[in-house]
This record gives sequence, C-alpha cells and structure tokens, in this order.
Amino acid sequence: MNQFGISRGSAGWFAAAAPLTIAIVSLPLGIIGARFSLKKTFAVGAFLQAGGILAPFASNYPMVVLTRVLFAIGTAITVPVATAIATEWFTSRKLPIVNGITMSFINLGNAVAFIATVPIATVLSWKAPITIYGAVALTCAMTWVVLGRDRWKAHARTDRAGFRAAEKTPEFSIRKTLTQRSTILLALAVMGSWCLGNSIGSWLPSYYHEVFKMPLGKASSILSVVTVGGTLACLAGGILPVSVGRRKPFLIVSGAFMGMAALCAVLFNNPVTIYASVALFGIFGNLQTPSLFTMPMELPNASMRSGLVVLSVMQSGGNLGNFIGPLLVGYLADITGSYLPGFAAAAVFSLSLLVAGLLLPETGPRGRVSPARRAVTQPRTA
Repeated sequence: MNQFGISRGSAGWFAAAAPLTIAIVSLPLGIIGARFSLKKTFAVGAFLQAGGILAPFASNYPMVVLTRVLFAIGTAITVPVATAIATEWFTSRKLPIVNGITMSFINLGNAVAFIATVPIATVLSWKAPITIYGAVALTCAMTWVVLGRDRWKAHARTDRAGFRAAEKTPEFSIRKTLTQRSTILLALAVMGSWCLGNSIGSWLPSYYHEVFKMPLGKASSILSVVTVGGTLACLAGGILPVSVGRRKPFLIVSGAFMGMAALCAVLFNNPVTIYASVALFGIFGNLQTPSLFTMPMELPNASMRSGLVVLSVMQSGGNLGNFIGPLLVGYLADITGSYLPGFAAAAVFSLSLLVAGLLLPETGPRGRVSPARRAVTQPRTA
C-alpha cells in the first residue's frame, strides 16, 4: 500500500484475486486437463504456482496481482489433479488416508506462512516472502518433473491394460457429470463451508480487536488454534472413514456443528469459550475434507475423467465461497455497524454441508454393499 499509494480496497485484490481466479478457471481447466497425462498436467500447474518468483520484477501493483493470478491458475490445476493421481496409485480403502495426509500438509504450510511471513518481510522486504514461497514452489515443480510418475508407466503392461480397460466401463459424459445431482451437492457443500471458513479467517482477528478489545497480536494468534485443530482433524478425517467404511457421517457431523462453533466463537467474550470454540471450528471445518475429496472418485459410473471434472466443479464452488465470504461480512458490517449479521449469514450458508451430507449417496465400501449381499454375509442368529 505504501509503495504503490493504493487504498485498502485496492490492496484487498491481492487476496481476492486467487479465489476469484480459481472459481473462474477451475472447470474449463479441469475438462481440458482430464484429456492429458496426469503427470504433465500437474507439472504445468506446479510451475504456474511458482508465479511469485516474478515478484522482484513487478514494477507496479497490477504486475504484483498477476503473480497471484498465475499462482491461482496453477492451484486450479494441481488440486483436483493431485486427487486424481492419488486415486490412480491407491485403492479406495487407502484414498481417504492419503487425502487426509495431503490436507494436513496444507494446514501445516499455512501455519509456516503465518509464522514466517511477517519476520521475512520485516528483515528483507515485502516482496521477499512472495519470492521465497515462489522459489519453494518452483523447486517442488522441478522435483515433480524428475521424480513424478504416471502409474501405468511405473507398472507392467498387464497393469496398464487393466487400468485402461477399467476406464472403458460405462460412465457419465461431461455434460451429465456437470448436471448430476451429486456434482451440484458437492459443489454447494464446499461453497458453504469454505465461505464460512474464509469469513472467520479474514475477519475474526479484527472482530476480537474491535469488539472484545483484544490486542491485535493475540487476536491474530488465535487463528493458529484453527490450524492445529484442522491438521489433527484432517488426519482423523482420513483414518476414520477407512475404519467405518463410510463417508457421509463426516459431512453430516461437520455440517451440523461447524456453524455452531463459529457462532460460539463470536458471541461469548470468554477466553475458555473462545479457544474451545475456535478449536472445534478448526476440527469441524476440516474433518470432512478427506471424504469430500474422495467421494467424486467413488460416485456411481465415475471414472478418472469424470471424477476430475467433479473435483474441478467443487473447487470452483468452494473458491466462489472463499471470495464471497469476506465481502459478505465486510459489507454487512458497513451497513449494520456490526460483524454479527455477516458471521450469522455465513454460518447459515455452511449448513449446505449438512444438506449435502444427507442427500448424497454413500460412496464408502460399506455403503456400496448391496442389501442382498449384506443379508448373505451377516451372521445368522438363532
């Protein structure tokens, strides 16, 4: 803001550019990427995520925002393709655990950034964190090019033939994939939950500072509780679905309590209640994530291609929620003079996760067992 002489509203586009870009480009890029090698598609996205490496050459603010747009396009490619790659390598039983580990690393990466960004910017310059994180992304992209493998290239020809044959089973067309009820429900599930998540992440420190008169440093540090709770919840959310063989219960539980935990965190000015509510918000905001990213690959008639499209639709919906959430809270606060209407509206919107959990088909192993087979396998009682 100081260097380019821009307002707070203009500066906000540095944060808003990423979710808005992802929401716009995820679906078309997902449809295009589904037609090519997963390794090559992921590599393209990984290199684009390193757009921050160009920050030192940005002489004006639009050029700085462009580095975020490049990062966002890369993220729009890599997130769904990463899940498809995991599906290619791991069985349905192991997939939730793999997705849980992946999502927990995302939380850990966020935690590192929360801790490291301000010290790096203070010691070096405001462009330094952007550049360093871009360099890390570039290193990861180059490592992927060298070490990454398509599954069929890493296995015998018989395995490749078997995988290709499996993909030729009847599946939905792209059009049917986009219009099926499950795709719409999954998109609404992440849209509502991510809308609330980004609303809390963007405005909670300001709310505590202005309304509860909490020091800003302490108010900001409370968000680390969300990160810790989210990391543990991602791991649990990957392991537990494997144990119970179901996915829907995790969506239902998270959808029922996520909004409630958020409202408790803003309604009660009590340290114990605040920390407990924020921790529960981190847990319920992440417990369902491994299941959400597993279900598209397990839907009836799903293939690698259709699952990738569903994941892209989910990413578009979720990042649209990311984009809307902070604006919803901010504008309602300007109109009403209170943050609470915006928080309440976002909490109600998060119930889309609960609705989706109730209406979606069960895709876990136990949910796919037919009633006839279940009757045969169940032990008889006298």
